[in-house]
Amino acid sequence: MTLLSKRKSFIVLILFLASFAGGVAPATLAPVPAVSLDSITPTELRMHLGFLTSNEVGGRYTLSPNFAIVARYLATHLEAYGFRGAGDNGSFLQHFEVTSSKPDMEKSLLSITSNGQTTDYHSGDFYIYGGGEGGKAEGQIVFVGAGISSPSHNHDDYAKVDVKGKIVLVAAINPPGIDKPQLPRNEWGESAAYSHGAAGVLIIPSQRFASAMKSPGFKERNTVREGVRLTKNGTVPALLLSAELADKLLTPLGLSLKQMHEAERDYTSPTPRMTDFSARLNVVSQQRQVTTQNVVGVLDGSDPKLKDEYVAFSAHYDHLQTNASGEIYPGADDDGSGTSAILTIAHAMSIDRPKRSVLIIFHAGEELGLLGSEYNTDYSPAVPLDKVIADLNIDMIGRSKPPGDKERLDAHLTDANTVYLVGSNRISKELHEISEQTNSQYQKLKLDYYYNDPANHERIYFRSDHWNYAKHGIPVIFYFDGTHVDYHKPTDTIDKIDFAKMTNVTRLVFETGWRVANLDHRLAKDAN
Repeated sequence: MTLLSKRKSFIVLILFLASFAGGVAPATLAPVPAVSLDSITPTELRMHLGFLTSNEVGGRYTLSPNFAIVARYLATHLEAYGFRGAGDNGSFLQHFEVTSSKPDMEKSLLSITSNGQTTDYHSGDFYIYGGGEGGKAEGQIVFVGAGISSPSHNHDDYAKVDVKGKIVLVAAINPPGIDKPQLPRNEWGESAAYSHGAAGVLIIPSQRFASAMKSPGFKERNTVREGVRLTKNGTVPALLLSAELADKLLTPLGLSLKQMHEAERDYTSPTPRMTDFSARLNVVSQQRQVTTQNVVGVLDGSDPKLKDEYVAFSAHYDHLQTNASGEIYPGADDDGSGTSAILTIAHAMSIDRPKRSVLIIFHAGEELGLLGSEYNTDYSPAVPLDKVIADLNIDMIGRSKPPGDKERLDAHLTDANTVYLVGSNRISKELHEISEQTNSQYQKLKLDYYYNDPANHERIYFRSDHWNYAKHGIPVIFYFDGTHVDYHKPTDTIDKIDFAKMTNVTRLVFETGWRVANLDHRLAKDAN
C-alpha cells in the first residue's frame, strides 16, 4: 500500500469513527442470530393474537374471571420456552390486590358551612372522582394550591399549612419545572393528602373537566364509572367539584375558577392557606377487593458475569370491560398486538440466549392506571430494579394507515412502514443510537418521534407501562403505532391487523433488545 493510500485509509477511518462520536461504533454491537430472527413470523403472531381476541376470553378485563385464563396461556408458553417463573414462590404469576369502587352519586352528599350557615350539595354539584375511597370526612377546608409535596423538586404545598383531619382543596396546576404525572403517586393528589393526614379532598376542575361537564351525558358516564386502584395506595374520600361550586369556594379566598385555569397555562401556583369554612363529605361507593396478576418470567443469560443483569420486554395484556349491551372489546391492537409480540420475542430469545438475562413481563391493569407496572416497580419488583438495564415496551403495533385514509381519528395512525418511538433518548442516548443503528442495518423502518416531543399534548411518554420503569431511571423505548378510529372500541378486531408490519416491528424490538443484552457494558445514562 502506498503512503498516499495509507493516508486515505486513515482519513476514511477517522471519518468513520467520528460519525459515531459520543455514540456506539458498529463493532461493539453483536450480530443478531438469524435463526432466532426467522422464528418471528406472521403465523406465530396471528396464532397468539387469535387466542387473545377470542370471545372465550371476553376482552381481557383485569377484574373479569376469564382474565386468569389469559395469564395461564402466557405463563404456559413462557415455561415451554425454557423461562423460569419470577413471580410468587417461583411461579409465573405475580399477584397483587386492587380495590374497585363504583360511586353512588345520588346517595352521596357534600355540606359546606360558612359563617354559621350550612348548605347541602348533591349530585351535579359534584362528581365522584376516579376510584376514590368511599366514606365520611369532616373538617375545616384548607386550600393547598397544586397539592404537591415533592422533596426531589424542593416543592411542598403542605409545608406551611396543617391539614391533619382537614379537607384539602386542590387545583389542577403544575408549578414551574414540575409535571404531576412525572411524580411518584404519593407526592400529589389524593395520595399526597392521605400521607399528610388529610381527611378528604375537594378537587377544583381543570379547564378540560370544566368544559366536559357541559357535554351531554357527563353525569351519566361518571355515575357508572368504576374506578380501580392498588389496594396498597392509601387514599381518602374525594369529590370533583362542579365549576360553579368551585368558583363559590374560591371567591372568599380572592380567587376564581378563571384564575385557576389561567394558572394551568402559565404554571403558577397560588399560595396555600386556611379558609374560614368547613365541609362534610359522605361519599357512598360500592367497593370490592380483587386479586389479579402480572405474568413474569426470566430466561437466564449465557454469560456467568452478566446474567445477573436484565433486559426487560413488556406489554400489557389487559383491555376493557364488556359494556352494558354485552359488546366485547377484543383489543386486537390495544394491546393484543404488543402481548403477542412480546410472547414471540420470548420464543426467539430462547433459541439463542443472549449474555444478559431476559425479563418478560405482561402487565395487568394498564387500562386502569398502569397498576401492574406500578406494583412491579414501586412495591414488589420481580427482579432488583437496579439490575434492569432497559425496558422495551410495546403497546399497539398492529395497525397501519391505508393510502387515501381521510378519517379524522386516523390522522396520527402510522403507515405500513412507520412506527412511533417514545422515550428512546430521554434517559440514555446510547440506547437511542443502538436503536437507530439497528433499524438502519436490519428492518429499515421509518422511526417517527412525533410523540417523543415533551411539548406534545398527548403526553404518551407517561401513558403506558414503560413510564413506571423510566421514573426509576431505567432507560426505555416505547413502540406505538398511533391511535385510530377503533381505539377503545369493540371494532378493534384481528381482521384489521397488518401482520406484515407487526412482524417487522416485533423483529426490530427483538434485534434492539438482543444487542443491548449482549453489550460488554451497561447502557450509559445521561445526566438530567
